[in-house]
Amino acid sequence: MFVNCRSPSQISTNSPSQLREPPIEQLKQGNNDERDEPVDFSSSIMALPLVPAYIPATQGLLGIHPEPRHIFRLWQIFAENVYPLIMIIHAPTVQSRISEVCWNLGAVSKPLEAVMFAVYALAVSSMKQADCIQLLGETRSVLLHRYSTGTAQALATANLHTTRDLEVLQALVLFILLDYRTDASVTLTGLAMRIGHKMGLHRTGADSKVSFFEEEMRIRTWWKIRCLDSRSRRLILGLPPSRAEFGDVRMPLNINDVDLHPRMANRPAVEHTGATEMLYCLTKYEVAHWTRTSSTLAEYSVNPRDMIRATSVEGMATKRKAITEIRQIYENKYIRYCDPNIPLHHLSAAVGRLFIYRTLFSCLHPKNQPEGGRLMSQADQDEVFESSVQILQLGFEVRKTQFSAHLLELQAAKTQVDALVYMVSELRQRVRGDLVCTAWMLVERMYNDYRELLYDDGKFSMALADLTLEAWESRWRELQAHGEETVPEFIGTLQVKRGTTTAYEGNRAQVGVIPEGDVHIGPFYETLDWACWNDFLDV
Repeated sequence: MFVNCRSPSQISTNSPSQLREPPIEQLKQGNNDERDEPVDFSSSIMALPLVPAYIPATQGLLGIHPEPRHIFRLWQIFAENVYPLIMIIHAPTVQSRISEVCWNLGAVSKPLEAVMFAVYALAVSSMKQADCIQLLGETRSVLLHRYSTGTAQALATANLHTTRDLEVLQALVLFILLDYRTDASVTLTGLAMRIGHKMGLHRTGADSKVSFFEEEMRIRTWWKIRCLDSRSRRLILGLPPSRAEFGDVRMPLNINDVDLHPRMANRPAVEHTGATEMLYCLTKYEVAHWTRTSSTLAEYSVNPRDMIRATSVEGMATKRKAITEIRQIYENKYIRYCDPNIPLHHLSAAVGRLFIYRTLFSCLHPKNQPEGGRLMSQADQDEVFESSVQILQLGFEVRKTQFSAHLLELQAAKTQVDALVYMVSELRQRVRGDLVCTAWMLVERMYNDYRELLYDDGKFSMALADLTLEAWESRWRELQAHGEETVPEFIGTLQVKRGTTTAYEGNRAQVGVIPEGDVHIGPFYETLDWACWNDFLDV
């Protein structure tokens, strides 16, 4: 039931967007609100000239600020939905400064004005359409266009291209977060990197005159820039992470904003060991910190992906050691301190576990095993299957929070779709048990959330449909044996569509008959062409 894949070169030529983002991640979730509707930021980007140019006085910017009462409300929305995920400005200080100028916007400094417009835009990006209309009387897309363009213009008037002002750089990072998937964001992230290098953000103690407060904010900003740069290099440019450009900067401290003050001279006496407001950000940054400091990964410091692909005896031993190591780090430093009743803690624990399972899934996946997985142990097969289920389950969990869905899309990765393909391929032979039931619930949810998959004629969607129906044949025999004969709606829809659509001749996977009642019949990977799916999913 497999499509005859084109060569990677053909796909690169004809479907560049498919290579940058997994096909599913380009689809709109059918049960989502208007927060997920795409917004065209191209005109906003054009308002920020990449070549420095003279920009006239900002009289026009005064007219596009919200009313003061709306400024306060947008700040509050930003502080609740967005700020916990980024933490690159000091909220108490910025809030105080905004309060001082919001009734006299003509007196606002250029750097602060850029931050304010970015705050407006990010707040709106986290809102529902109905809330935008109720609060501000305009649609979400109109507001996003206005405030993102205002951010770009404010950055230009703040002399972005020649700046050494930390606040201007912070505003640029916030601007990038509005539209981090585009080619323009890659260019702007490179600009942020160069400004950071120029300011010495990548070097510890680069400026002895910097106060501790500013040092901490510089470090927070640099880590966020590096996070964006790493994503751009990996997913959009296909490049390994750049260790040389990272520098020797320590991790941000595990402290709350109340522990910081602009006039503080020294480091806080105590750094917290439990969960703080920095929890989510530190959970994200731990990945880079681990890869650059772990002795286990020392051999692969240039490109950690080489470790994932290693299939030698030594390489497999290193991968297992790395999996154990990162699991212990996350469990001991973060997850055990998380209270699931606190939204930020719940989200952070899910993100930590998601990385653990992604690491396990990638390292032990059959394509990264000796002989393409044909010699995989039963234990490894079970671990990878469980990981695929956990990746999808946690992925849904991460998106189901009060925080900005727009920013949480940064969690979306090729691994999500890899996990789906692997999980469904395993369901052709796994027919019983709680984990199997959970897996089928996730398949159903995927098709319900991404309704386009049911009707799309693209090669990825068609191949996924064939694989799903193939797995359902095994599941159906098991259900019938126990007197259950209910066919899920999505399966019925796929059956109708594939029954009325000409199948790809000569590409049906040769699947053996599964003995009735067998839970698992051993290695099955030779029936799934992973190279074919890599062409679909490689980003």
